[in-house]
Amino acid sequence: CSTWGSFHFKTFDGDIFTFPGLCNYVFASHCNAPYEDFNIQIRREVVANTPTINRITMKLEGVVAELTKGAVMVDGNRVQLPYSQSGITIEKSSVYVKVGSKIGVVLLWNEKDSILLELSEKYANQTCGLCGDFNGFPIYNEFVSNNAKMTALQFGNMQKMDGPTEHCEDSTSIPTYNCPDSFYLLRIVYFFPPKDDICEKTLTSSAFSECNELVDVKDYIKACQDDLCRSADSKNSSCICDTIAEYSRQCAHAGGQPLDWRTSKLCPKKCPYNMQYQECNSPCADTCTNPERSLFCEEHCIDGCFCPPGKFLRTVFDDINNSGCIPQQECSCIYNGKTYATGSSFSEPCQTCTCNGGQWSCQDKSCPGTCSVVGGSHISTYDKKHYDHHGDCTYVLSKDCKDEKFTILAELRKCGLTDTETCLKSVTLNMNKGQTVRMQNNKNRGRKKTGLNESRSCISLSANVTMFRPSSFVMIIHTSFGVQVEMQFTPMMQVFVRLDASFKNQTCGLCGNFNNIQTDDFKVISGIIEGTASAFANTWKTQASCPNIQQSFENPCALSIDNEKYAQHWCGLLTDSTGPFAACHYAVNPAVYHTNCMFDTCNCENSEDCLCAALSAYVRACAAKGIQLQGWRTDVCSKYTTSCPKSLSYSYTISSCQPTCRSLSEPDVTCNIKFVPVDGCTCVNGTYMDDSGKCVPANECPCYYRGSAIPFGEVVHENGRVCTCVQGILNCIGAPNPTPVCKAPMVYFDCKNNTAGATGTECQKSCQTLDMQCYSSQCTSGCVCPDGLVLDGNGGCIPEEECPCIHNEAMYQPGEKINFDCNTCVCKNRKWECTKDQCLGTCAVYGDGHYNTFDDKRFSFNGNCEYTLVQDHCGKSGTVNGTFRVVTENIPCGNTGTTCSKSIKVFLESYELILGEERVSVVKRGQNDEVPYTVRYMGMYLVVETKSGLILMWDKKTSMFIKLSPGFKGQVCGLCGNYDGNSINDFTTRSQSVVENVLEFGNSWKVSSTCPDASSVKDPCSTNPYRKSWSEKQCSIINSNVFAACHSQVEPAKYYQACVSDACACDTGGDCDCFCTAVAAYAQACSEVGVCVAWRSPTICPLFCDYYNQQGECEWHYKPCGASCMKTCKNPSGKCLNDLPGLEGCYPNCPPDKPYFHEDQMKCVSLCDC
Repeated sequence: CSTWGSFHFKTFDGDIFTFPGLCNYVFASHCNAPYEDFNIQIRREVVANTPTINRITMKLEGVVAELTKGAVMVDGNRVQLPYSQSGITIEKSSVYVKVGSKIGVVLLWNEKDSILLELSEKYANQTCGLCGDFNGFPIYNEFVSNNAKMTALQFGNMQKMDGPTEHCEDSTSIPTYNCPDSFYLLRIVYFFPPKDDICEKTLTSSAFSECNELVDVKDYIKACQDDLCRSADSKNSSCICDTIAEYSRQCAHAGGQPLDWRTSKLCPKKCPYNMQYQECNSPCADTCTNPERSLFCEEHCIDGCFCPPGKFLRTVFDDINNSGCIPQQECSCIYNGKTYATGSSFSEPCQTCTCNGGQWSCQDKSCPGTCSVVGGSHISTYDKKHYDHHGDCTYVLSKDCKDEKFTILAELRKCGLTDTETCLKSVTLNMNKGQTVRMQNNKNRGRKKTGLNESRSCISLSANVTMFRPSSFVMIIHTSFGVQVEMQFTPMMQVFVRLDASFKNQTCGLCGNFNNIQTDDFKVISGIIEGTASAFANTWKTQASCPNIQQSFENPCALSIDNEKYAQHWCGLLTDSTGPFAACHYAVNPAVYHTNCMFDTCNCENSEDCLCAALSAYVRACAAKGIQLQGWRTDVCSKYTTSCPKSLSYSYTISSCQPTCRSLSEPDVTCNIKFVPVDGCTCVNGTYMDDSGKCVPANECPCYYRGSAIPFGEVVHENGRVCTCVQGILNCIGAPNPTPVCKAPMVYFDCKNNTAGATGTECQKSCQTLDMQCYSSQCTSGCVCPDGLVLDGNGGCIPEEECPCIHNEAMYQPGEKINFDCNTCVCKNRKWECTKDQCLGTCAVYGDGHYNTFDDKRFSFNGNCEYTLVQDHCGKSGTVNGTFRVVTENIPCGNTGTTCSKSIKVFLESYELILGEERVSVVKRGQNDEVPYTVRYMGMYLVVETKSGLILMWDKKTSMFIKLSPGFKGQVCGLCGNYDGNSINDFTTRSQSVVENVLEFGNSWKVSSTCPDASSVKDPCSTNPYRKSWSEKQCSIINSNVFAACHSQVEPAKYYQACVSDACACDTGGDCDCFCTAVAAYAQACSEVGVCVAWRSPTICPLFCDYYNQQGECEWHYKPCGASCMKTCKNPSGKCLNDLPGLEGCYPNCPPDKPYFHEDQMKCVSLCDC
């Protein structure tokens, strides 16, 4: 439907009429329906004898948009274009303002006289207004209603809609113009030979030859001639241009291609920059940021200013510098918000990148790996996999498994009242020459078992190891063979191990295998990949007597409101885009550090120390990337910067030993050492110097237990007793465990009765620790197995050869088989021998923008545009034609912009599949006869399988799983990553640079460069705090016993967080859907690893399968883990390309007399009825 020029209208059904009204009219509205989806009203005025449209008001699903010349208001607020929110996009091209809505309404306004409105055919028979009733019959019910004829004037005036205090007069007549001799007219207005009718000549010229077959031209010639008469009266010659332009638009809308009809004399148009005006070109312009945009354009052509087609070089619009059209080779690149001209480059510690015509080409340099243990429980591997382990043992942190050059042990111990409060107590470095360096948390003094005097700041242990303290907070052990261990003592003990690149692929331990592949970091000695962090970490215990740690689901911030507020405020500095850490965000993503900071700050007895330790871990990571954060301690953690507190007095000569805290618990060794007098701060008035050199009263002194410091208030669990440090002295409660009576065949080993150097229970082997060397720091008494036997893990002793295999904390006897992904593993000699088939990769997108890439990187990104999820044309040249592309768009509901469903487009060769509104529609764009895909319904899911090896599973709402055959490894790109096994480079932008910032990565994959960028994402639970407790309570089903069978296979924590944030975000309806989708995503991940969980119940997310049963029948049932391939009418053989496991939903049990399932009618039929 459209209106143009001097009051011409064309209805949906094709009537063309003239109605010169100047009031506010309903142009088109949704009527005859229980809910009004849209209502569009227009108002015209006459300026300088030319009618123009001066105001358009649109109400689209409750959102009011108002367009006037030069301003766009949405819900009463002026907005900047381009605008995209709550399902409405408004953008401006060179000629048109375009408003699009997800419901199927597109409106183009040229800001002058013309509106073109395109409606989805689903509104047929449901419209009112000047555009008519969209019933497919011209004249009827518009100009002939109940057998009474109506004039255009009467019809138009019926659509008037006055404002509350307005009374606008109806139009009473359609002006007629006495048309003088048209030859005379042509001579005055145009300098044309007086023998042609300009209207007919132009509208039937060769420019419109294709159009004349598609759109009847008679009415337009007449409208043009009327305008010509009128322009003689008003001396305004532009009005015939409007009608010719309208005919051109209608032709394009019908699928035709009008050619350029404008000339320098007839209706000329000017363009900015070096662009050219064209009558019909793709509205999806290729730009520097997306040079392939026009390949996947679904809209018909429009007129406007376009980049000229170059003779030799293709030109694209430079949307980076906004400098008009340039050859693609001259495009700039963007990295971290800075623009680089083509040919320029930047260099970082691990890569150098050069800009080459809008695309980055990067060279990786071999880079050292860093592994860290921060906050006492957060471990980050060399391959940047982050996990938590609340250990209580000495573990192998990292070890050279090939040449055994070094082993680093880390002792994690419980140091608080809760199980999750663990601290790093000591770190030991063993070298192949038998040397051992041990550092303990005695605040300032690293105790080193090397028998060396430690008064010097730099100690050389041997030719290949040097220890030194660059500052009072840090000690570094540096080796000549490429291992560097950095210990931080203040405010908490944290360790950072830096390994030379020469150790790639040959390490093992908690720090992973350093091969750039994150997904196999949980590989254990027995050769299989464990599913959870605790199952993996428990295999690296060095003592059999240590407990196996179970996963913990508690959130420490839930225990104290004050702690949570404190943590939110101070940890929030990490992610604050204007905070003291912002300068580093592009290089180091603060999300993981923020999560760890929240956990530690809430969990610690001494929140400030833990907070400062967590912040310093981020500062160190930034320093490793070469970014120095100056001045971050000005507002937070400033107490560590003051050197001499008030209690100290400065003295030039301190020659006797200080009164130290150590002397309270045990004789102080340093008092026997004579040393040259030093100057510095000394303690006065009954204060004691603690290990960091500060003077403190006795009640703040740490205690010393077996030589290591226990800070004030910290708890030690020892031998059945719980000891707390008070006034510098350990205060224990509980009776010590009596000498245990050992169950046969175990015997008691007492260190006191044995020779020095004997090892006790700390070297007792169990089935789990058979492959560990023994690292004994001191002899421990206890029960041991007699020689030749090892612990079986259940308190008994068995011969070594009877030990089982272990996977995900379950035991398997020799010869037992398990399935791992698509491979089978057999247990032999405690090791797993697995087949080496290549498996399908899976990318999951679910809920409100949660992504899990093919390489298992998880992130959340929530934008309002169309984004490329995965495509296989990522050729650096940009010319390689791909075979598929999957594009997705979030369809929001509610005003927080929460996603309630997705529309998905799959481009396959010449086909386009559109999945939306719970169904699939197909658009064919070429001559290809063979259909390259099959569609089937499995339970809740719609499954699309292609010949090339792409499988797409969609639950018809917001969850989507894409599986790719291994042949595509490293060949794809998009929001699902590049499927090369390395998740570190998954944030590869469209211009081939690897970034850290999620927003920069996500925005680069928008399909249309005119759609606005997504900006920072708010945390929905702090936006809607009233929903938080409901969300946490509902989502706790993921952590509950319902899913217990799956907890050891798939880590639930990330799914739980996603569930809580989605349930918080859905605040305007659809909240149960959001919650159910999030839980279903975890259930689906469980069924992928073979654990079937029936979690739905009549009260939690029920599925109503009985709906499909005919009356009295009972063949439909809910199956939580799906059914195998069914015999269907479309697939009578019952054999599928891929057997997809576990797609839950409603399935029919078809009886033998009707064995085939009819997918369209949703019932069982015999073959004849198919």
